Amino acid sequence: MTSGAPSDWYRWIPAQITARDYELLPEDFCRTIEVVDGHIVKCESTSRLHDRVARRVATQLEAGRKPEPCLMVETDVDVRISDVPLSLRRPDVTVYRCLDDDAKLYAGDAVLVVEIVSPDSSFHTDTVEKKAAYAAAGIPVYLIVFPTEAGDGIELIEEYRLSEGRYHLVCLHTRRLTLDSPVAIDAMFSELTSG
Repeated sequence: MTSGAPSDWYRWIPAQITARDYELLPEDFCRTIEVVDGHIVKCESTSRLHDRVARRVATQLEAGRKPEPCLMVETDVDVRISDVPLSLRRPDVTVYRCLDDDAKLYAGDAVLVVEIVSPDSSFHTDTVEKKAAYAAAGIPVYLIVFPTEAGDGIELIEEYRLSEGRYHLVCLHTRRLTLDSPVAIDAMFSELTSG
């Protein structure tokens, strides 16, 4: 539990939380939520395939980093969209400009984010709400991963690039994911999903 938070912390969470309120929440609780305009949004549990794809995409992106500029790759970290009202999301994978480990990661530091769609729970959030939020925050590249209907692989990855404040679909990846920038990656979908 974060120091300063009362032991019955869940009783004092206001309807709309501030950045200061968020700092007082227990870390393990913060890993299960996002905040949109000060309102807590509970994140659904993810599948094993979802987690495996996130890890493997992150590993491939990590391997494709170039020495300059300095970039880091993380899974499931807070990306702060705004402080007032507090808005933060937890992309499945984030590529961002190098920061000190204790520095807050703002959307302006992110150069690429990845969301893996959970058909039952996150389709609208990932394809509409987060796409709009990430574009408005100025994140240059957004990848949306669509698992197969059977949930045993990847059907499609949509690649969006920011231009004039909006995302434009630039590629539909159907069997392999290939990018040259901001990080190089060339991976067959099977490499991102196989057990």
